[in-house]
Amino acid sequence: MTGAGGFLGSHVVAELVRRGFEVRAIARTPPSEPVRAEAWEAASQRFVADLHAGFPFHGCDMVVHLAADMGGAGYFHSDRDFGAFLNNSSITAGVLDACGRYRIGRLFAASSACAYGTNLQMTEGVAPKLAEHQLDELGPPDQLYGREKLNLIRLCERAPFDARVGILHTVYGPGQDAEGPRTKFPPAAAAKALAARESGEIECWGNGRQLRSYLYVDDAVERILRVLLDDDYAGPVNVGAEGAVSCVDVLRLCADLAGVPDAVIRFTPDRPSGVMGRDCDNTKFAAVYGTPAQTPLPEGFGRLMEWLEGRT
Repeated sequence: MTGAGGFLGSHVVAELVRRGFEVRAIARTPPSEPVRAEAWEAASQRFVADLHAGFPFHGCDMVVHLAADMGGAGYFHSDRDFGAFLNNSSITAGVLDACGRYRIGRLFAASSACAYGTNLQMTEGVAPKLAEHQLDELGPPDQLYGREKLNLIRLCERAPFDARVGILHTVYGPGQDAEGPRTKFPPAAAAKALAARESGEIECWGNGRQLRSYLYVDDAVERILRVLLDDDYAGPVNVGAEGAVSCVDVLRLCADLAGVPDAVIRFTPDRPSGVMGRDCDNTKFAAVYGTPAQTPLPEGFGRLMEWLEGRT
């Protein structure tokens, strides 16, 4: 498991351990956040490794590749996008090469919804349901990060071994970064709503009408493991929630959960906000693996906010 010290990686490690797998956890640094650290310690083996220097896949039957240089809109709409493209390209090539050299039986690699073309994603109030067959039909991907994630998909399709791809849409839940340059919208929204108990206001980047779908982390883990472990595989498949909602709706939900329903939302249109609309089409996933579970947003964000409150 690469990226085992990260938010999603730690949850996948924990579930694989719970199912009785021997897991070799690989991370750039040992995680300190308690949710991640608990999963890290539960792994059968732990490797602290720079993936640019080597890939400790020897003796493994399968590889789950989740390591990536990534962040939210503020991260990629900056000078970091160029470096992230180089980092992720190098890691992708190295993982695929190492899987071949070590004769890995099966690979699951995480791509991103940023791989989809943005031509239909820039209209306010419109959230197209992105389906896998559209990967090359909708114009350029979202930022250099998206271009690299599209390259990953195409390379895995041509790999001379069983290389599977999940196209991850927005995933959220406990253990996720809630501050810093890599922070994504869901934990930022939850943290801002909790802070509004004192300030009475919540900052929203952009105009708040950006549309996204949000998949709770437990549901994401279940879907990733279905793609990894099932005998069936029909090519790259979305791993995301269906049903896009606006950023304002999410902020209002978080404000209600925090007990500050009257908090003022302050918009900052000069801050980066990404594409205006994106939803996930789960038709292919349902056809191959069955209709996936989807945690309701109030329940999922409630768990996220409970975890955030417990950190203080």
